[in-house]
Amino acid sequence: MIARVTTFEGDPERMEEGARIFRDQVVPWLRDSTGFRGLIVLVDRENERAMGISFWTTKETATDAYTSGATLRDEVAASVGTTMTGEEFYEVVTAQALALDDDA
Repeated sequence: MIARVTTFEGDPERMEEGARIFRDQVVPWLRDSTGFRGLIVLVDRENERAMGISFWTTKETATDAYTSGATLRDEVAASVGTTMTGEEFYEVVTAQALALDDDA
């Protein structure tokens, strides 16, 4: 499994709006896309940064701009006024299921 780590800078509320749009409009499409396995979005409000970590079956599916939703990700980021500052790929060597608190 491959993780694509994408970093962004901008107003935290706008980044959250971008994450919501991506979750609601792009992720359903990605679920039907070959190789998509999941997504985590992290926001550092104090430093006005965010990180999106998407998970893919292979590096080929993670790096293909169309099937991985990278083109749509870039459009969403631009529409809410955030700037993508980096993109890196990592091999996932271990993973544990997450359980988010409803109060968070």
